[in-house]
Amino acid sequence: NRVSNSQQYVYILKFHLSTFLLTEVKVYCSCSQVWTVSSGFCFVTFSEHTNAVTALHFMAGNHCLLSASLDGTVRAWDLFRYRNFRTFVTPTPKQFVSLASDQSGEVICAGTLDSFEIFVWSMKTGRLLDVLSGHEGPVHGLIFSPTNAILASSSWDKTVRLWDLFEGRGGVEKFDHTHDVLTVVYRPDGKQLACSTLDGQIHFWDPLQGLEMYAIEGRRDIAGGRLMTDRRSAANSTAGKCFTTLCYSADGSYILAGGNSKYICMYDVADQVLLRRFQITHNLSLDGVLDFLNSRNMTEAGPLDLIDDDRSDGEEGVDKQTQNKLAYDLPGSKPNHGRPVIRTKCLRIAPTGRSWAAATTEGVLVYSMDESFMFDPTDLDIDVTPEAVDAALRDYQPKRALILSLRLNEDTLIRKCIITVAPADIPAVASSVPYKYLQRLIEALAELMENCPHLEFILHWCQELCKAHGHYIQQNSRNLLPALKSLQKAVTRLHQDLADTCSSNEYSLRYLCSTINKK
Repeated sequence: NRVSNSQQYVYILKFHLSTFLLTEVKVYCSCSQVWTVSSGFCFVTFSEHTNAVTALHFMAGNHCLLSASLDGTVRAWDLFRYRNFRTFVTPTPKQFVSLASDQSGEVICAGTLDSFEIFVWSMKTGRLLDVLSGHEGPVHGLIFSPTNAILASSSWDKTVRLWDLFEGRGGVEKFDHTHDVLTVVYRPDGKQLACSTLDGQIHFWDPLQGLEMYAIEGRRDIAGGRLMTDRRSAANSTAGKCFTTLCYSADGSYILAGGNSKYICMYDVADQVLLRRFQITHNLSLDGVLDFLNSRNMTEAGPLDLIDDDRSDGEEGVDKQTQNKLAYDLPGSKPNHGRPVIRTKCLRIAPTGRSWAAATTEGVLVYSMDESFMFDPTDLDIDVTPEAVDAALRDYQPKRALILSLRLNEDTLIRKCIITVAPADIPAVASSVPYKYLQRLIEALAELMENCPHLEFILHWCQELCKAHGHYIQQNSRNLLPALKSLQKAVTRLHQDLADTCSSNEYSLRYLCSTINKK
Protein backbone atom coordinates (compact mmCIF):
# COMPACT_ATOMS: atom_id res chain seq x y z
CA ASN A 1 0.00 0.00 0.00
CA ARG A 2 2.96 2.34 0.33
CA VAL A 3 3.92 4.53 -2.59
CA SER A 4 7.55 5.00 -3.49
CA ASN A 5 9.07 8.26 -4.68
CA SER A 6 9.80 6.83 -8.09
CA GLN A 7 6.39 5.37 -8.86
CA GLN A 8 2.92 6.59 -7.99
CA TYR A 9 -0.14 4.36 -7.81
CA VAL A 10 -3.65 5.40 -8.71
CA TYR A 11 -6.62 3.15 -8.04
CA ILE A 12 -10.09 2.57 -9.42
CA LEU A 13 -12.68 0.75 -7.32
CA LYS A 14 -15.84 -1.21 -8.02
CA PHE A 15 -17.95 -3.23 -5.60
CA HIS A 16 -19.27 -6.62 -6.64
CA LEU A 17 -23.05 -6.81 -6.15
CA SER A 18 -23.30 -10.16 -4.38
CA THR A 19 -20.00 -11.27 -2.84
CA PHE A 20 -18.55 -7.80 -2.21
CA LEU A 21 -15.41 -8.18 -4.24
CA LEU A 22 -13.22 -5.15 -4.48
CA THR A 23 -11.14 -4.40 -7.56
CA GLU A 24 -7.92 -2.45 -7.31
CA VAL A 25 -6.11 -1.21 -10.41
CA LYS A 26 -2.50 -0.11 -10.29
CA VAL A 27 -2.44 2.24 -13.22
CA TYR A 28 1.28 2.36 -13.92
CA CYS A 29 1.45 -1.43 -13.61
CA SER A 30 -1.35 -1.77 -16.20
CA CYS A 31 -2.95 -4.68 -14.35
CA SER A 32 -6.29 -5.34 -12.64
CA GLN A 33 -6.40 -7.08 -9.27
CA VAL A 34 -9.54 -8.52 -7.69
CA TRP A 35 -9.62 -8.72 -3.88
CA THR A 36 -11.87 -10.36 -1.32
CA VAL A 37 -12.81 -7.57 1.05
CA SER A 38 -13.58 -9.80 4.04
CA SER A 39 -10.05 -11.24 4.11
CA GLY A 40 -8.03 -8.58 2.28
CA PHE A 41 -6.37 -11.03 -0.13
CA CYS A 42 -6.03 -10.78 -3.90
CA PHE A 43 -7.19 -13.93 -5.67
CA VAL A 44 -6.68 -13.01 -9.35
CA THR A 45 -4.62 -10.53 -11.38
CA PHE A 46 -5.37 -9.65 -15.01
CA SER A 47 -2.29 -8.30 -16.77
CA GLU A 48 -3.18 -8.36 -20.50
CA HIS A 49 -3.43 -4.56 -20.78
CA THR A 50 -0.29 -2.90 -22.14
CA ASN A 51 -0.96 0.57 -20.74
CA ALA A 52 -2.67 2.28 -17.82
CA VAL A 53 -6.04 0.87 -16.70
CA THR A 54 -8.38 3.81 -16.18
CA ALA A 55 -11.89 2.42 -15.53
CA LEU A 56 -13.65 -0.72 -14.27
CA HIS A 57 -17.21 -1.99 -14.33
CA PHE A 58 -18.87 -5.13 -12.93
CA MET A 59 -21.56 -6.47 -15.24
CA ALA A 60 -25.12 -6.98 -13.99
CA GLY A 61 -24.70 -10.77 -13.84
CA ASN A 62 -21.76 -10.41 -11.42
CA HIS A 63 -19.66 -12.91 -13.35
CA CYS A 64 -17.93 -10.51 -15.73
CA LEU A 65 -15.60 -7.58 -15.18
CA LEU A 66 -14.92 -4.87 -17.78
CA SER A 67 -11.76 -2.75 -17.86
CA ALA A 68 -10.81 0.21 -20.04
CA SER A 69 -7.23 1.24 -20.71
CA LEU A 70 -5.08 3.82 -22.41
CA ASP A 71 -3.82 1.05 -24.73
CA GLY A 72 -6.98 1.52 -26.83
CA THR A 73 -8.88 -1.58 -25.71
CA VAL A 74 -11.82 -2.45 -23.46
CA ARG A 75 -11.54 -6.01 -22.18
CA ALA A 76 -14.12 -8.35 -20.66
CA TRP A 77 -12.90 -10.80 -17.99
CA ASP A 78 -14.56 -14.04 -16.94
CA LEU A 79 -14.53 -14.25 -13.12
CA PHE A 80 -15.16 -18.02 -13.24
CA ARG A 81 -12.36 -19.07 -15.61
CA TYR A 82 -10.17 -15.99 -15.03
CA ARG A 83 -9.56 -15.20 -18.69
CA ASN A 84 -10.08 -12.40 -21.19
CA PHE A 85 -12.95 -13.68 -23.36
CA ARG A 86 -13.68 -10.50 -25.38
CA THR A 87 -11.78 -7.40 -26.45
CA PHE A 88 -13.45 -4.26 -27.79
CA VAL A 89 -11.40 -2.06 -30.13
CA THR A 90 -11.88 0.93 -32.43
CA PRO A 91 -10.91 1.44 -36.09
CA THR A 92 -8.14 3.80 -35.02
CA PRO A 93 -6.31 3.66 -31.67
CA LYS A 94 -7.94 5.70 -28.89
CA GLN A 95 -7.23 6.28 -25.20
CA PHE A 96 -10.17 5.27 -23.01
CA VAL A 97 -10.66 6.97 -19.62
CA SER A 98 -14.28 6.10 -18.71
CA LEU A 99 -16.52 3.05 -18.95
CA ALA A 100 -20.20 2.13 -18.47
CA SER A 101 -22.70 -0.62 -19.26
CA ASP A 102 -26.49 -0.59 -19.35
CA GLN A 103 -28.63 -2.58 -16.89
CA SER A 104 -29.11 -5.48 -19.30
CA GLY A 105 -25.40 -5.80 -19.98
CA GLU A 106 -25.92 -5.79 -23.73
CA VAL A 107 -24.36 -2.37 -24.50
CA ILE A 108 -20.83 -1.26 -23.56
CA CYS A 109 -19.78 2.41 -23.72
CA ALA A 110 -16.35 3.98 -23.28
CA GLY A 111 -15.24 7.62 -23.34
CA THR A 112 -11.96 8.79 -24.86
CA LEU A 113 -9.22 11.16 -23.79
CA ASP A 114 -7.95 12.26 -27.20
CA SER A 115 -10.84 12.29 -29.70
CA PHE A 116 -13.57 13.35 -27.20
CA GLU A 117 -15.94 10.64 -28.49
CA ILE A 118 -18.02 7.89 -26.88
CA PHE A 119 -17.84 4.45 -28.48
CA VAL A 120 -20.71 1.96 -28.18
CA TRP A 121 -20.29 -1.82 -28.63
CA SER A 122 -22.49 -4.90 -28.47
CA MET A 123 -21.52 -7.24 -25.64
CA LYS A 124 -22.72 -10.35 -27.46
CA THR A 125 -21.02 -9.78 -30.81
CA GLY A 126 -18.23 -7.37 -29.93
CA ARG A 127 -19.16 -5.16 -32.92
CA LEU A 128 -18.92 -1.38 -32.79
CA LEU A 129 -22.52 -0.11 -32.90
CA ASP A 130 -22.20 3.66 -32.74
CA VAL A 131 -19.87 6.60 -32.11
CA LEU A 132 -21.35 9.50 -30.12
CA SER A 133 -19.79 12.86 -30.98
CA GLY A 134 -20.46 16.26 -29.48
CA HIS A 135 -18.10 16.75 -26.57
CA GLU A 136 -15.20 19.15 -27.03
CA GLY A 137 -13.03 17.80 -24.20
CA PRO A 138 -11.97 14.49 -22.64
CA VAL A 139 -14.96 12.40 -21.52
CA HIS A 140 -13.97 11.50 -17.94
CA GLY A 141 -17.42 10.46 -16.68
CA LEU A 142 -19.90 7.90 -18.01
CA ILE A 143 -22.86 6.35 -16.24
CA PHE A 144 -26.19 4.78 -17.27
CA SER A 145 -29.40 5.66 -15.50
CA PRO A 146 -30.52 2.88 -13.10
CA THR A 147 -34.09 3.05 -14.41
CA ASN A 148 -33.78 3.53 -18.18
CA ALA A 149 -31.28 3.43 -21.06
CA ILE A 150 -30.23 7.09 -20.80
CA LEU A 151 -26.45 7.55 -20.75
CA ALA A 152 -24.97 10.54 -18.89
CA SER A 153 -21.49 11.80 -19.82
CA SER A 154 -19.35 14.54 -18.30
CA SER A 155 -16.48 16.29 -19.99
CA TRP A 156 -13.86 18.98 -19.52
CA ASP A 157 -15.83 21.08 -22.04
CA LYS A 158 -18.00 22.26 -19.06
CA THR A 159 -21.04 20.19 -20.04
CA VAL A 160 -22.97 17.12 -18.98
CA ARG A 161 -24.83 15.42 -21.83
CA LEU A 162 -27.65 12.87 -21.82
CA TRP A 163 -27.80 10.33 -24.65
CA ASP A 164 -30.67 8.04 -25.65
CA LEU A 165 -28.98 5.05 -27.24
CA PHE A 166 -32.08 3.09 -28.24
CA GLU A 167 -34.95 5.43 -29.13
CA GLY A 168 -33.01 8.36 -30.54
CA ARG A 169 -29.56 9.30 -31.77
CA GLY A 170 -27.42 12.03 -30.29
CA GLY A 171 -27.72 13.92 -27.04
CA VAL A 172 -31.10 14.23 -25.41
CA GLU A 173 -30.13 17.25 -23.35
CA LYS A 174 -27.09 19.29 -22.38
CA PHE A 175 -26.43 20.77 -18.93
CA ASP A 176 -23.99 23.69 -19.08
CA HIS A 177 -21.62 24.65 -16.27
CA THR A 178 -19.19 27.49 -15.73
CA HIS A 179 -16.20 25.20 -15.07
CA ASP A 180 -14.86 21.86 -16.26
CA VAL A 181 -16.98 18.89 -15.17
CA LEU A 182 -14.80 16.23 -13.54
CA THR A 183 -17.24 13.38 -12.81
CA VAL A 184 -20.94 12.51 -12.88
CA VAL A 185 -23.09 10.01 -10.93
CA TYR A 186 -26.76 9.00 -10.84
CA ARG A 187 -28.78 8.65 -7.66
CA PRO A 188 -29.86 4.97 -7.22
CA ASP A 189 -33.47 5.81 -8.08
CA GLY A 190 -32.44 7.61 -11.28
CA LYS A 191 -34.29 10.83 -10.36
CA GLN A 192 -31.23 12.94 -9.60
CA LEU A 193 -27.87 13.57 -11.19
CA ALA A 194 -24.79 14.87 -9.35
CA CYS A 195 -21.62 16.23 -10.94
CA SER A 196 -18.52 17.99 -9.58
CA THR A 197 -16.80 20.90 -11.26
CA LEU A 198 -13.34 22.40 -11.16
CA ASP A 199 -14.43 25.28 -8.91
CA GLY A 200 -15.11 22.86 -6.03
CA GLN A 201 -18.91 22.71 -6.32
CA ILE A 202 -21.24 19.71 -6.53
CA HIS A 203 -24.24 20.41 -8.77
CA PHE A 204 -27.47 18.41 -8.45
CA TRP A 205 -29.74 18.18 -11.49
CA ASP A 206 -33.20 16.81 -12.17
CA PRO A 207 -32.58 14.73 -15.32
CA LEU A 208 -36.31 14.51 -16.13
CA GLN A 209 -37.02 18.25 -15.99
CA GLY A 210 -33.54 19.38 -17.00
CA LEU A 211 -33.32 21.84 -14.08
CA GLU A 212 -30.58 22.40 -11.55
CA MET A 213 -31.97 21.63 -8.09
CA TYR A 214 -29.19 22.99 -5.87
CA ALA A 215 -25.40 23.03 -5.41
CA ILE A 216 -22.96 22.38 -2.59
CA GLU A 217 -19.94 24.63 -2.12
CA GLY A 218 -17.16 22.28 -1.06
CA ARG A 219 -13.96 24.26 -1.57
CA ARG A 220 -13.42 24.86 2.14
CA ASP A 221 -14.38 21.30 3.06
CA ILE A 222 -12.01 19.60 0.61
CA ALA A 223 -9.12 21.96 1.39
CA GLY A 224 -6.26 19.78 2.58
CA GLY A 225 -2.66 20.25 3.57
CA ARG A 226 0.00 22.37 1.99
CA LEU A 227 2.13 21.01 -0.86
CA MET A 228 5.90 21.31 -0.90
CA THR A 229 5.77 23.51 -4.01
CA ASP A 230 3.15 25.88 -2.60
CA ARG A 231 4.30 29.40 -1.84
CA ARG A 232 0.99 30.22 -0.20
CA SER A 233 -0.70 28.77 2.86
CA ALA A 234 -3.13 25.89 2.45
CA ALA A 235 -6.09 28.18 3.13
CA ASN A 236 -5.11 30.60 0.34
CA SER A 237 -4.04 28.00 -2.20
CA THR A 238 -6.41 27.21 -5.08
CA ALA A 239 -4.77 23.94 -6.15
CA GLY A 240 -6.71 20.72 -5.65
CA LYS A 241 -9.83 22.29 -4.11
CA CYS A 242 -12.29 20.24 -6.13
CA PHE A 243 -13.90 16.82 -6.05
CA THR A 244 -12.74 14.27 -8.60
CA THR A 245 -14.95 11.37 -7.47
CA LEU A 246 -18.52 11.13 -6.14
CA CYS A 247 -20.66 8.28 -4.88
CA TYR A 248 -24.27 8.19 -3.68
CA SER A 249 -25.31 6.08 -0.70
CA ALA A 250 -27.57 3.08 -1.27
CA ASP A 251 -30.69 5.07 -0.34
CA GLY A 252 -29.49 8.31 -1.95
CA SER A 253 -29.73 10.29 1.29
CA TYR A 254 -26.05 11.26 1.42
CA ILE A 255 -23.13 11.49 -0.96
CA LEU A 256 -19.39 10.87 -0.53
CA ALA A 257 -16.90 13.15 -2.28
CA GLY A 258 -13.11 12.98 -2.54
CA GLY A 259 -10.30 14.54 -4.52
CA ASN A 260 -6.70 15.71 -4.28
CA SER A 261 -6.88 16.11 -0.52
CA LYS A 262 -6.36 14.17 2.67
CA TYR A 263 -10.09 14.46 3.42
CA ILE A 264 -13.19 12.60 2.20
CA CYS A 265 -16.40 14.57 2.74
CA MET A 266 -19.85 13.18 3.48
CA TYR A 267 -22.79 15.46 2.65
CA ASP A 268 -26.49 15.27 3.39
CA VAL A 269 -28.12 15.64 -0.03
CA ALA A 270 -31.48 17.00 1.14
CA ASP A 271 -30.06 19.70 3.43
CA GLN A 272 -26.77 20.27 1.55
CA VAL A 273 -24.74 20.21 4.77
CA LEU A 274 -21.45 18.56 5.65
CA LEU A 275 -22.04 15.58 7.92
CA ARG A 276 -18.49 14.39 8.45
CA ARG A 277 -14.95 14.58 7.14
CA PHE A 278 -12.76 11.47 7.07
CA GLN A 279 -8.99 12.01 7.18
CA ILE A 280 -7.56 9.16 5.16
CA THR A 281 -3.97 9.32 6.42
CA HIS A 282 -1.56 10.83 8.93
CA ASN A 283 1.49 9.65 6.97
CA LEU A 284 3.88 12.62 6.95
CA SER A 285 5.97 11.08 4.17
CA LEU A 286 3.19 11.98 1.73
CA ASP A 287 2.82 15.48 0.35
CA GLY A 288 -0.31 17.44 1.25
CA VAL A 289 -0.72 16.02 4.77
CA LEU A 290 0.85 18.85 6.79
CA ASP A 291 -1.22 21.99 7.27
CA PHE A 292 1.86 24.17 7.88
CA LEU A 293 5.30 23.73 6.34
CA ASN A 294 8.57 24.41 8.09
CA SER A 295 9.69 27.83 6.91
CA ARG A 296 13.32 26.92 7.56
CA ASN A 297 13.14 24.51 4.61
CA MET A 298 12.06 27.29 2.22
CA THR A 299 14.73 29.15 0.22
CA GLU A 300 14.70 31.70 -2.57
CA ALA A 301 15.12 28.86 -5.05
CA GLY A 302 12.22 26.89 -3.55
CA PRO A 303 11.89 24.06 -1.00
CA LEU A 304 15.12 22.32 -0.01
CA ASP A 305 13.68 18.90 -0.86
CA LEU A 306 13.20 19.94 -4.48
CA ILE A 307 16.71 21.35 -4.99
CA ASP A 308 19.13 19.06 -6.77
CA ASP A 309 22.35 19.30 -4.70
CA ASP A 310 24.33 16.76 -6.74
CA ARG A 311 27.62 17.92 -8.16
CA SER A 312 27.23 18.84 -11.79
CA ASP A 313 30.96 18.67 -12.59
CA GLY A 314 31.27 14.94 -11.93
CA GLU A 315 30.21 12.09 -14.17
CA GLU A 316 27.25 11.21 -11.98
CA GLY A 317 26.02 14.80 -12.02
CA VAL A 318 26.39 15.06 -15.79
CA ASP A 319 24.60 11.78 -16.31
CA LYS A 320 21.76 12.87 -14.05
CA GLN A 321 21.41 16.21 -15.83
CA THR A 322 21.33 14.39 -19.18
CA GLN A 323 18.63 12.01 -17.95
CA ASN A 324 16.53 14.88 -16.65
CA LYS A 325 16.88 16.76 -19.93
CA LEU A 326 15.83 13.68 -21.89
CA ALA A 327 12.86 13.20 -19.59
CA TYR A 328 11.71 16.78 -20.14
CA ASP A 329 12.20 16.43 -23.90
CA LEU A 330 9.79 13.50 -24.12
CA PRO A 331 6.20 14.67 -24.78
CA GLY A 332 3.99 14.34 -21.73
CA SER A 333 6.77 13.19 -19.42
CA LYS A 334 8.19 14.84 -16.35
CA PRO A 335 10.71 13.58 -13.80
CA ASN A 336 9.25 12.77 -10.41
CA HIS A 337 10.61 15.19 -7.81
CA GLY A 338 9.67 15.21 -4.17
CA ARG A 339 7.08 13.07 -2.47
CA PRO A 340 3.81 11.58 -3.81
CA VAL A 341 0.75 13.71 -3.20
CA ILE A 342 -2.10 12.32 -1.11
CA ARG A 343 -5.29 11.96 -3.13
CA THR A 344 -8.50 9.98 -3.37
CA LYS A 345 -8.96 8.63 -6.86
CA CYS A 346 -12.23 6.73 -6.48
CA LEU A 347 -15.05 6.10 -3.97
CA ARG A 348 -17.57 3.28 -3.96
CA ILE A 349 -20.34 2.30 -1.54
CA ALA A 350 -21.43 -1.34 -1.20
CA PRO A 351 -24.99 -2.16 -2.35
CA THR A 352 -25.97 -2.92 1.26
CA GLY A 353 -24.92 0.56 2.37
CA ARG A 354 -23.07 -0.89 5.36
CA SER A 355 -19.57 -0.29 4.02
CA TRP A 356 -17.68 1.85 1.53
CA ALA A 357 -14.19 1.90 0.05
CA ALA A 358 -11.75 4.61 -0.98
CA ALA A 359 -8.85 4.21 -3.40
CA THR A 360 -6.10 6.51 -2.20
CA THR A 361 -2.38 7.11 -2.52
CA GLU A 362 -1.99 5.40 0.85
CA GLY A 363 -3.82 2.30 -0.36
CA VAL A 364 -7.36 0.93 -0.59
CA LEU A 365 -9.27 1.88 2.57
CA VAL A 366 -12.43 0.00 3.54
CA TYR A 367 -14.83 1.56 6.06
CA SER A 368 -17.60 -0.52 7.60
CA MET A 369 -20.38 -0.21 10.16
CA ASP A 370 -20.00 -3.92 11.04
CA GLU A 371 -17.09 -5.05 13.20
CA SER A 372 -17.18 -8.56 11.75
CA PHE A 373 -16.57 -7.11 8.29
CA MET A 374 -13.26 -5.52 9.23
CA PHE A 375 -9.97 -7.15 8.23
CA ASP A 376 -7.56 -6.16 10.98
CA PRO A 377 -4.31 -8.15 10.78
CA THR A 378 -1.98 -8.14 13.77
CA ASP A 379 1.77 -7.91 13.29
CA LEU A 380 1.45 -8.77 9.59
CA ASP A 381 4.59 -9.62 7.62
CA ILE A 382 5.37 -10.73 4.09
CA ASP A 383 5.79 -14.34 5.27
CA VAL A 384 2.43 -14.42 7.09
CA THR A 385 0.09 -15.89 4.48
CA PRO A 386 -2.65 -18.56 4.36
CA GLU A 387 -0.22 -20.75 2.43
CA ALA A 388 2.25 -20.55 5.34
CA VAL A 389 -0.53 -21.67 7.73
CA ASP A 390 -1.37 -24.67 5.53
CA ALA A 391 2.32 -25.58 5.27
CA ALA A 392 2.70 -25.50 9.06
CA LEU A 393 -0.34 -27.75 9.45
CA ARG A 394 1.04 -30.24 6.92
CA ASP A 395 4.37 -30.34 8.78
CA TYR A 396 2.43 -30.80 12.05
CA GLN A 397 3.56 -27.56 13.66
CA PRO A 398 0.36 -26.61 15.54
CA LYS A 399 2.02 -23.81 17.53
CA ARG A 400 3.35 -22.04 14.44
CA ALA A 401 0.10 -22.55 12.51
CA LEU A 402 -2.05 -21.13 15.30
CA ILE A 403 0.15 -18.06 15.82
CA LEU A 404 0.25 -17.36 12.07
CA SER A 405 -3.53 -17.58 11.85
CA LEU A 406 -3.90 -15.24 14.83
CA ARG A 407 -1.58 -12.74 13.17
CA LEU A 408 -3.67 -12.92 10.00
CA ASN A 409 -6.80 -12.51 12.14
CA GLU A 410 -8.99 -14.52 9.76
CA ASP A 411 -11.79 -16.50 11.38
CA THR A 412 -11.71 -19.56 9.13
CA LEU A 413 -7.97 -20.07 9.55
CA ILE A 414 -8.09 -19.63 13.35
CA ARG A 415 -10.90 -22.17 13.69
CA LYS A 416 -9.10 -24.59 11.40
CA CYS A 417 -5.91 -24.40 13.47
CA ILE A 418 -7.77 -24.89 16.76
CA ILE A 419 -9.61 -27.97 15.52
CA THR A 420 -6.50 -29.64 14.06
CA VAL A 421 -4.56 -29.60 17.35
CA ALA A 422 -4.42 -33.05 18.96
CA PRO A 423 -5.96 -33.23 22.48
CA ALA A 424 -2.62 -34.27 23.95
CA ASP A 425 -0.92 -31.17 22.48
CA ILE A 426 -3.48 -28.65 23.71
CA PRO A 427 -1.61 -27.76 26.97
CA ALA A 428 1.65 -27.05 25.11
CA VAL A 429 -0.02 -25.04 22.33
CA ALA A 430 -2.18 -23.04 24.77
CA SER A 431 0.81 -22.07 26.89
CA SER A 432 2.75 -20.89 23.83
CA VAL A 433 0.14 -18.32 22.73
CA PRO A 434 1.44 -14.74 23.27
CA TYR A 435 -0.56 -12.50 25.58
CA LYS A 436 -1.53 -10.05 22.83
CA TYR A 437 -3.42 -12.81 20.95
CA LEU A 438 -5.38 -14.11 23.95
CA GLN A 439 -8.45 -11.96 23.36
CA ARG A 440 -8.71 -13.05 19.73
CA LEU A 441 -8.28 -16.71 20.68
CA ILE A 442 -10.96 -16.49 23.40
CA GLU A 443 -13.37 -14.92 20.88
CA ALA A 444 -12.68 -17.76 18.45
CA LEU A 445 -13.32 -20.36 21.17
CA ALA A 446 -16.61 -18.66 22.05
CA GLU A 447 -17.73 -18.87 18.41
CA LEU A 448 -16.68 -22.51 18.19
CA MET A 449 -18.53 -23.27 21.41
CA GLU A 450 -21.80 -22.31 19.74
CA ASN A 451 -21.21 -23.94 16.34
CA CYS A 452 -18.77 -26.82 16.85
CA PRO A 453 -20.09 -30.31 17.81
CA HIS A 454 -16.85 -31.18 19.67
CA LEU A 455 -17.91 -29.73 23.00
CA GLU A 456 -15.45 -31.60 25.22
CA PHE A 457 -12.58 -30.63 22.92
CA ILE A 458 -13.41 -26.91 23.14
CA LEU A 459 -13.90 -27.09 26.92
CA HIS A 460 -10.49 -28.72 27.18
CA TRP A 461 -9.05 -25.78 25.24
CA CYS A 462 -10.69 -23.27 27.59
CA GLN A 463 -9.46 -25.14 30.66
CA GLU A 464 -5.86 -25.30 29.49
CA LEU A 465 -5.93 -21.65 28.41
CA CYS A 466 -7.07 -20.60 31.88
CA LYS A 467 -4.42 -22.75 33.51
CA ALA A 468 -1.60 -21.36 31.36
CA HIS A 469 -2.64 -17.67 31.37
CA GLY A 470 -4.86 -17.37 34.44
CA HIS A 471 -2.67 -14.76 36.12
CA TYR A 472 -2.60 -12.54 33.01
CA ILE A 473 -6.36 -12.94 32.49
CA GLN A 474 -7.00 -11.91 36.09
CA GLN A 475 -4.79 -8.80 35.83
CA ASN A 476 -6.29 -7.73 32.46
CA SER A 477 -9.87 -8.75 33.08
CA ARG A 478 -11.18 -5.33 32.07
CA ASN A 479 -9.67 -5.54 28.57
CA LEU A 480 -10.63 -9.19 28.14
CA LEU A 481 -14.11 -8.77 29.63
CA PRO A 482 -16.08 -8.70 26.31
CA ALA A 483 -14.41 -11.91 25.08
CA LEU A 484 -14.81 -13.62 28.46
CA LYS A 485 -18.49 -12.67 28.61
CA SER A 486 -19.06 -14.15 25.15
CA LEU A 487 -17.39 -17.38 26.26
CA GLN A 488 -19.39 -17.47 29.50
CA LYS A 489 -22.62 -16.89 27.60
CA ALA A 490 -21.87 -19.77 25.22
CA VAL A 491 -20.97 -22.14 28.09
CA THR A 492 -24.10 -21.20 30.06
CA ARG A 493 -26.40 -21.76 27.13
CA LEU A 494 -24.87 -25.13 26.31
CA HIS A 495 -25.06 -26.11 29.98
CA GLN A 496 -28.78 -25.39 30.03
CA ASP A 497 -29.36 -27.34 26.82
CA LEU A 498 -27.39 -30.32 28.09
CA ALA A 499 -29.10 -30.19 31.47
CA ASP A 500 -32.52 -30.44 29.84
CA THR A 501 -31.36 -33.28 27.61
CA CYS A 502 -29.78 -35.19 30.48
CA SER A 503 -32.88 -34.77 32.65
CA SER A 504 -35.06 -36.09 29.85
CA ASN A 505 -32.74 -39.06 29.34
CA GLU A 506 -32.69 -39.75 33.09
CA TYR A 507 -36.47 -39.97 33.27
CA SER A 508 -36.56 -42.17 30.17
CA LEU A 509 -34.00 -44.55 31.65
CA ARG A 510 -35.91 -44.74 34.94
CA TYR A 511 -39.09 -45.60 33.07
CA LEU A 512 -37.35 -48.29 31.02
CA CYS A 513 -35.71 -49.78 34.10
CA SER A 514 -38.99 -49.87 36.00
CA THR A 515 -40.70 -51.54 33.04
CA ILE A 516 -37.99 -54.21 32.83
CA ASN A 517 -38.23 -54.93 36.58
CA LYS A 518 -41.98 -55.43 36.35
CA LYS A 519 -41.55 -57.92 33.54
